[in-house]
Amino acid sequence: MAATSSSTRHVQPAPEKPPEAVMERPSLATRIRQSAPTFVVVAGLVALAVWGQRTDWTLPKFSALFGGAPEEASDWCDEHNVPESQCVECNPKLMPVAKDYGWCSAHGVMQCPLEHPDVVQLNARPTITPAMLERAQRAIALRPRAENNSRCNLHLKRIQFASLESIEKVGVDIALTAERPIVESIVANGEIGFDQTRLAHFSSRVPGTIWRVEKQVGDRVQKGDVLAFIDGAEVGRLKSELLQALSQVRLKQDNLERLRPLAGSVIPARELVEAQADADAAYIQLHRAQQALVNLGLPLDANELAGLNADQLARQIQLLGLPADLANGPNAGTLSSNLLPVRSSLDGVVVERRAVDGEVVDVKSQLFDVADTSHLWLMLNVRQEDAKYLALGQKTLFRTSSSQTDMESKGAVSWISPNADDVTRMVKVRVDLANADGRLRANTFGTGHIILREEPKAVVVPNEAIHWDGTCSIVFVRDKDFMKADSPKVFHVRSVRTGVKENGATEIVAGLLPGEIVASKNSVVLEAQLLKSSLGAGCACCQGK
Repeated sequence: MAATSSSTRHVQPAPEKPPEAVMERPSLATRIRQSAPTFVVVAGLVALAVWGQRTDWTLPKFSALFGGAPEEASDWCDEHNVPESQCVECNPKLMPVAKDYGWCSAHGVMQCPLEHPDVVQLNARPTITPAMLERAQRAIALRPRAENNSRCNLHLKRIQFASLESIEKVGVDIALTAERPIVESIVANGEIGFDQTRLAHFSSRVPGTIWRVEKQVGDRVQKGDVLAFIDGAEVGRLKSELLQALSQVRLKQDNLERLRPLAGSVIPARELVEAQADADAAYIQLHRAQQALVNLGLPLDANELAGLNADQLARQIQLLGLPADLANGPNAGTLSSNLLPVRSSLDGVVVERRAVDGEVVDVKSQLFDVADTSHLWLMLNVRQEDAKYLALGQKTLFRTSSSQTDMESKGAVSWISPNADDVTRMVKVRVDLANADGRLRANTFGTGHIILREEPKAVVVPNEAIHWDGTCSIVFVRDKDFMKADSPKVFHVRSVRTGVKENGATEIVAGLLPGEIVASKNSVVLEAQLLKSSLGAGCACCQGK
């Protein structure tokens, strides 16, 4: 049994090895054969590079690969975009570089034409006049101007075009450096108001009732015209006191004159002295009553009333201060003695009326506002940083926000606030404006220009002609021989110092003279070429080929 069981025992086969384990590694010869093509290609490229280095061989240009003429393409200066044989940068003999005068500390530019007129691109050498130097000095001394870096060397660059046609294709336009008037000013917003020295607020001098209103808003009045009548009991009481004082003066004076001849002989001298004192006291009381009426605006001369009888005196006092048309009217006898006229103290226009017939008023009630509109005040809000350039008497131009024309009002600075506003931090400036024609209106807003400098002959160019590279302002000046057939088409880079910008033009304080031609519209093309030449490594000829 034991034998049988051992003979029938099943034997498990051994596990097979994976295919990778049974694969044989390639031989060295096989690996060399497989790598041979790669070594051949690499060796060929190395040999080609060595040959090209020794023979100065270069890759053909794009234009030569696709139908271009190899002879013309080889003469092209990629750095300056002109034929290499015509490139003034690569061949300085074609157009020698002008003498470099360097930095002008007086005017803040390189190659300053005011100091060295020979750098100017004009057919004739210009004459620098004292007026030109004074103009530049005024502009520099007045306010800080944009400063150029004294190390900026862009003025040594020149931008060249292959032909006139190439300039036309890129759309570069030119402009003539011209002289024209410019105005430098401080611009500030402001509001027109009445001249406070020519604006009066009228009230009643006594409590009472408005008997009649004589003037309406918009009425023009003269000094002394009646605006309204006030019926006040205080007026009647003061008139009565005046009548009593006049009566006492007459009585005491008559008594004094009666006793004067009798003094010393019939009556004691003491009685004459007492009579004189009573007469003096009566005169004092009369003047007191007279002054009280004058304080109400009722002028009165008591001496003129001395010869009137009682009836005449009463009528005179009753109509005291009333205008002639009312005092001589058919109803003059029925008028109240309490009437007090409110009169205008200046020539002007009634701009406000608050009085109504029959209204009860007191001395605090403002009934009318009368303003002389022939002169107005303009209050401007000036920034603190601009306030240091202000001075009394400076000419000012003002235009309202609603103005549809070019008409401006002229005035002069008459007051500068010593402190800044607590809220806006602006400095208040008052300007006196003439308004004889009445064209201006109070409480209107607008823009004021406080004139700092007026130049009748400032040098200006279009705004688009100015470029800032981060260190200096430049323009591109066309060469004086630009239009000659055999002359290179060159623009010179010129350092400039700018001033006022006005109506699309920029003032050139220094750097240009009238008559020079600059690139204006699309001059960014020249700026791009300047940037390219500044950043690039240069063409082959410029590297010493």
